Amino acid sequence: MKLHVTLAALAAAGLCFGASAATFEAQQPYQIFLVNGEKTANTITKSIHEVTLNEGKNQLAIGYTNDYSNRNEVRVLNGEPVIIELADVPADAELTIDFKAPLNYQLAKQFLREQPEQLTVVDKRTGQPVDAELSTIPMPAGLDTAGGIQAYLKETRQAFNGRTEAAVAAAQAKFGDAVVDADAMEMLQHWWNAADADTRRAFQIWAIQQQ
Repeated sequence: MKLHVTLAALAAAGLCFGASAATFEAQQPYQIFLVNGEKTANTITKSIHEVTLNEGKNQLAIGYTNDYSNRNEVRVLNGEPVIIELADVPADAELTIDFKAPLNYQLAKQFLREQPEQLTVVDKRTGQPVDAELSTIPMPAGLDTAGGIQAYLKETRQAFNGRTEAAVAAAQAKFGDAVVDADAMEMLQHWWNAADADTRRAFQIWAIQQQ
């Protein structure tokens, strides 16, 4: 069984010669903060504009930052983070965002108020739009924008929960074939370990009553 799961995980992860990965590009002034709930290497001094994606379901968090300052005034615009949900990404997709870049500060302010309507996800291979759900979330406070986005998505139950074949195989290896939702199992284990003895006892009684 262990050998079967290991081989399945390797195959599902695409660890074979000649395998290609889907990509996503967010050209300037956009930068990529999260891919499937994980932070990119994006920092204040280094912007990430291209990442690889899983085949199938993906979630990205991107953000707009542009400097429209002049000699008389500092004008740096930071748009609310945009969350992009992709339900069915082909293994060889080359995705990017298409938008009409605003020409000045005033137009950029209007553009940022309407980001979900202004942005389109397209496949560079064909130039055609792909199915995607776009929405914005409030700009998090503090300098750790990616961490703030992570926290907000978890609090509002919007965090990425895609289940790739590799993740399923890894869950089977760790928890056994009976486990359907390893994410839920991890969460239950986390809260169990964090609970005190009285809370654990109360939960055990509740769980028995549910059977």
